[in-house]
Amino acid sequence: MLLEFRKRTVGIKMVFTDTENLIQAMLEQQIIPGADYTFIHHGRLVHEVTTGYSSVVPVKRRLAQGEYFDVASLTKVMGTVPLTLWLEQQGRINLEAPVSQYLPQIKDARVTLRHLLTHTSGATAWIDQRDELNASELREAIYNNLTFGADFNQKVVYNDYNFLLLGFIIERVLHMPVQVAIQKYVLQPWGLEASSFTPDPHQAIPTQVRNGILTKGQVHDPKAASLGLHAGSAGLFSTKHDVVKFTLKMLANENELLDETTMRQFEDNQTTNSKLLRSWGWAFVTRKPHQVLLRHSGFTGTFILLDRLTQNGLVFLSNRVHPQPNLEFLEYRQKIYQTFAKEDF
Repeated sequence: MLLEFRKRTVGIKMVFTDTENLIQAMLEQQIIPGADYTFIHHGRLVHEVTTGYSSVVPVKRRLAQGEYFDVASLTKVMGTVPLTLWLEQQGRINLEAPVSQYLPQIKDARVTLRHLLTHTSGATAWIDQRDELNASELREAIYNNLTFGADFNQKVVYNDYNFLLLGFIIERVLHMPVQVAIQKYVLQPWGLEASSFTPDPHQAIPTQVRNGILTKGQVHDPKAASLGLHAGSAGLFSTKHDVVKFTLKMLANENELLDETTMRQFEDNQTTNSKLLRSWGWAFVTRKPHQVLLRHSGFTGTFILLDRLTQNGLVFLSNRVHPQPNLEFLEYRQKIYQTFAKEDF
């Protein structure tokens, strides 16, 4: 039996039917407790749904509109990417400059800011007892243990360390914690008033149960938890309304932060190796002359799909890590990507 859900279909006949069927299948099979999602068709919000539960332990509680989700790695594209590109527009950083120019602790002069933005740096690190370190200890451990190996400029390897370094660079340039900078220079100008790195726990839906404790309003990612305000990879909490507002900013030709030239380059391959495909922060689902579908996800069960050419998009928020991470979600998410691509016209 389908879960009862609240939806609003605006203006035209429902599109993306096969994509929604996959979402409903996840709910029927209890792969996720609930979901808050919106379809965008040709730049218009056409279908909004809030369904299922925000928590299933210790008691079941219905998911309500306007609740805060830990959006996890969506922090990268909602905060760190636009702030980095804005600083580049201002001439305050250079994407082609070596990271070592901004962070002398990084000795490998091959690695540029562009490599970090496109996850082509090959960055990797093994840090003993990493999750037990405080912010200054973890930052120092990253500097001391980070390497750029055989994958440098040869593979796209998604890694949080790329965006942690970008966050450290932003801090050097703006002289403030990266999350404070994101709030000041990105979230506020874009009117994302319901997005915060310090949400009211009573407004946040729970994530994982750890050591018998249900976490709410606390960042799920352990590196971001250790780094606090200094994490450029995760830590943002937001509502569906704000993530949709952000997605509409991304679909626009320009916005308060990024000019038209910058925005149009999201469709381009931004790697220095033409065999590798990656936008600024975003991955490509498809890249064709009349369809460039971008995606980004968060570990907690969030993702955004958007195509600036067709003006279509999907904002999807869930807490698939509640009460424990569900790996079946990852298979369904990939099916949703591919099915949305077929319905993206």
